[in-house]
Amino acid sequence: MLVGGFQGTTLIDYPGKIASTIFTCGCNFRCPFCHNPELVLPEKHQFPCSDGTEVLKKLDGRQGFIEGICITGGEPTLNKDLPDYIRSIKDMGFSVKLDTNGYKPEVIEELLRDNLIDAIAMDFKSSFENYSKACGTDIDIDLIKESIKIIMNSGIQYEFRTTVVPEYVSAEDIDKIVEYIKGADFYALQQFHKDKVLAPDVVPDIPYEKQFFYDMLEKHKGKFRKMELRGVF
Repeated sequence: MLVGGFQGTTLIDYPGKIASTIFTCGCNFRCPFCHNPELVLPEKHQFPCSDGTEVLKKLDGRQGFIEGICITGGEPTLNKDLPDYIRSIKDMGFSVKLDTNGYKPEVIEELLRDNLIDAIAMDFKSSFENYSKACGTDIDIDLIKESIKIIMNSGIQYEFRTTVVPEYVSAEDIDKIVEYIKGADFYALQQFHKDKVLAPDVVPDIPYEKQFFYDMLEKHKGKFRKMELRGVF
């Protein structure tokens, strides 16, 4: 594992549980608005990454207080030893939630098959037409579609979420996303804040107004079991 950080306690990264969060290094996307550039390009930022052994030591003994572990990134599914690492966590008695960009559906399928994850969140970048632009690299949209299907049929707690960035995600893009995942258990729209991003020169300075989010929520909330706004102040 390439681990770049650890947060001992969080009440937001794993909905419904008191959790710890493990941040992995490396990503196969280059989303210009990514707020963890040091995890995406650790070499460029001279950011230290470890093998995760010390994090496992920190987790051991936190049972009874911490209920779950959120593994996020970067992109965790790039790590070939992710299943074994999760097994070590599960053996301690923790539930595990995976945050992913959905570009490795075969890894998601393996983790589900082996009962290694209890919850999953997938970042839904934009409409299929604008997905490569939002990801900052050319992608095979069929892999995204496959992950959507796997997640919606997983039988575990799941959510899709979109960080809504002007010029990368429009109201029309959200309309299309909603059609792709209509009937999903949970969909969240997240406000974008340009405090630290991967490519500041190509990301707009001004986020959408609050009313944009309220309009989207009112328009689409009936199409999911639950729809939520995040970071909208």
